[in-house]
Amino acid sequence: MADEPTRDERQNKLQEAQINRALGVFMLFFALIIFVSIFFTQTTVGKLTNLAAGGIIGLIGGIMVYRSRASVRSQPPGPKRL
Repeated sequence: MADEPTRDERQNKLQEAQINRALGVFMLFFALIIFVSIFFTQTTVGKLTNLAAGGIIGLIGGIMVYRSRASVRSQPPGPKRL
């Protein structure tokens, strides 16, 4: 029983997962905007820069969303309320 996380620890993990998910979704949205801006950039260097920046930001955002989902799934269910 000592290895079981307390309610506060579970609550903190879930809150951290929610924050990471929100930040990850924002970063994915921002990466999408950067990818769209590729079509409005005139130079090849600018297009490649936008592609690289969008890819890196999108990758980080995707990892944040994935890790937050995995963190929520790994949490044991809390005590049942009556």
